[in-house]
Amino acid sequence: MRRRRTRTSALATVLILLSGLVVLGPSPASAQTGDGGDTLGIDTPYRWIQRSFRVGVFGGYLSADRGVSELGPGSTVAFGARARARISSPISLEGGVTYGSSDRFVVDPRLPNGPATVDTVGSRWLMAEAAMQFAVTGARTWHGIQPYALIGGGFLVGIDEPRSPRLEPPEPGEPAVRADIGVAPVVQAGLGFEWKVSDRMGIGFEVRDHLWRISTPDAFFEEEVLDRIDERGLPAPQDTDWAHNLGLSVSVWRYF
Repeated sequence: MRRRRTRTSALATVLILLSGLVVLGPSPASAQTGDGGDTLGIDTPYRWIQRSFRVGVFGGYLSADRGVSELGPGSTVAFGARARARISSPISLEGGVTYGSSDRFVVDPRLPNGPATVDTVGSRWLMAEAAMQFAVTGARTWHGIQPYALIGGGFLVGIDEPRSPRLEPPEPGEPAVRADIGVAPVVQAGLGFEWKVSDRMGIGFEVRDHLWRISTPDAFFEEEVLDRIDERGLPAPQDTDWAHNLGLSVSVWRYF
């Protein structure tokens, strides 16, 4: 009987101590903050991004590659607008439009010494692209920074492509000699990071490589033209010429 009383007293003592801990201990509500589950007393560099949709404007510089035959648009300042929506913690979808005004070389392939530049004209263009963004930290920032990578594609569209008076049009039945931007497919990939300056505002810094196609006119592939190119040791024209165009930009984002 004495052992039973001793066990009963010990059990009662333990229950009293546990009850005291429950009463005196912090409640779940008092241990949490309202910014995505970070607990008080825990020093963490991560912060949740509550809002999932944002719209931004950007400006920057596009370092363009004119292609093998130098028929593409040149480097220029570029600017535009983008919208981005988060569909899961690490993934967001993006759509955007970029405007640029570049100079283009007017190349005549029919010259006696082979293709050469005879004039320079200005060309305005729009680039419409869609992309998928992969956030390294998911739907959070690290010390206010969210690094990410992205990949996508779209189209480059020439909206103003003047003709040069120094490039004579071909005779009826002859192959085309004039190169235009027209509508060209684009593939893009990039890296960047966004600095979250407030709940609704962010500043992004990006580098993107826009790989677009440059079309070469049929006159460049005439037998006599190819012979002149070979004699002078010039690069052979490419029917499908894909050029890398590296862009650096700064964006200002507004969250909704």
